[in-house]
Amino acid sequence: MRLGGPLALTLAYALLGVVVAGLARLASARGWDVPGPRPHGRRRILAVAGATALAVAVAALHARAGRPAPPARGELVVSFMDVGQGDATLLQRDGAAVLVDTGPPHGPILRRLDEAGVGRLDLLVLTHAEADHEGMALPVIAAHRPRLVLDGGAGWPTPVQRGLAQAVARAGGRVVAARAGQALRIGALRLDVLWPPAPAPGWRPDGNPNDRAVVAHVADGAFDLVLPADAESEVLAPLDLPDADALKVSHHGSADAGLPALLERLTPDVAAIEVGRENTYGHPAPSTLGALRAVPRLFRTDRDGTVRLRVRDGRMRLETAGA
Repeated sequence: MRLGGPLALTLAYALLGVVVAGLARLASARGWDVPGPRPHGRRRILAVAGATALAVAVAALHARAGRPAPPARGELVVSFMDVGQGDATLLQRDGAAVLVDTGPPHGPILRRLDEAGVGRLDLLVLTHAEADHEGMALPVIAAHRPRLVLDGGAGWPTPVQRGLAQAVARAGGRVVAARAGQALRIGALRLDVLWPPAPAPGWRPDGNPNDRAVVAHVADGAFDLVLPADAESEVLAPLDLPDADALKVSHHGSADAGLPALLERLTPDVAAIEVGRENTYGHPAPSTLGALRAVPRLFRTDRDGTVRLRVRDGRMRLETAGA
C-alpha cells in the first residue's frame, strides 16, 4: 500500500519518536555525556518522546483504519456524516457525544458512530418525523443508549415515533418533546432550541413535518453552529439567529429563494450539505449552490464523505474522509 498525506507524516513522526527514545535510552545505559538536562531531565525527555511516539502511532492506526483521530482534550469535533440521502450530525467534546438525526433506514450511521469511537450518547436529537432524519433512531438507541432523546417528531404517527418511548425506556433514558426556548447543557456545549413553538391545545399533526423541524443553535465558547434540519428560510427568517461560524445547510440543499438573505445574516465561514449521491430530488439545487458561493468553505457529503470540523482555542480545522 502506498502511503501519502497525513498518514505518511504521522508514521514519520512516530518513527522519529521511537528513534529519539531509543537514543536517549542508549545514552543513559552507556553513560554518555549528553549536553542539556541532568539525568532526571533525560528521563523526562525519554518519557515525553515515548508518549509522543505512542500518540502519533495511535493516530496512524486510526488513519489506516479509516477512523478519525479521537478529539483532544478541550477540542470540539463536529462531524457532518455521510449517511446517504439524509441528515446525521455528531458533536463530540471531552467525552460527551450528541447526535442530531440518524439518517435514513438501513443507512450506515452505526458504522459512522463506531468509526468516531462513540460509546453511549449523552443526547440524541430527532429533528422531525421524516424517515431520512429519524430512520435509524431505534437501532441507534439500542446500540448507544442515549441518556436523553429530544424528540421533534412527537405526535406524528411514524413507525419510529410509535416505538420510541419503549426503545428509550429499555435503553435507560428518557424522552422530551422538543420546544422552542429549551436550553440544554452537555459538558461545555450549550444547545438552544429555536424552533418549533409548543403546539396549541388539541393540535394534531398535519401538513409538512419540515415546517416543525427542530432548529438548534449549538455554542461552545465563541464558536456558533446552526443546525436547521429541513426548516428553510420561511421558518428561519423570523428567528433570532446568531452570527454563525458553521452552518448545516437546510433540507439537503433544496431550492430556497430566501437563502441569500439568510446567509447575509448568518455569515458562516463553513457550510456543509448533508446529501446522498445520485439522489432523485435534484439536491443540492443549482440556485442553492449559487447562493453558497458567498460562504468561504463549502462541503457536501456526496462528494467529500464525512466532513469533520475540529474547533480548539478559537481555531477551526477541517478534515474530509478523503483527506
